[in-house]
Amino acid sequence: MKQQHFLVAFFLVLLSFLLFVNLSEGRPGVAEEYWKNVMKNEPLPEPIKDVLNNPFRTGNERFAKNFNTKSIVIIYHNPNV
Repeated sequence: MKQQHFLVAFFLVLLSFLLFVNLSEGRPGVAEEYWKNVMKNEPLPEPIKDVLNNPFRTGNERFAKNFNTKSIVIIYHNPNV
């Protein structure tokens, strides 16, 4: 009997997870079409075009190689202390 409750609970959790994943998809459609609708037919800037996913790129080409590796530390001082 406990095994049956475990299986039911497992499938409910699995189903809930799958429904959550299905609902968390990104915006459907092509980014350029969205840009043209919002920005009144202005062309998409080249830097943004470079960032967008191109399905014809290989895995190595999708990786950004020119990012800054310097760590940034921000210290907030409390003026009331």
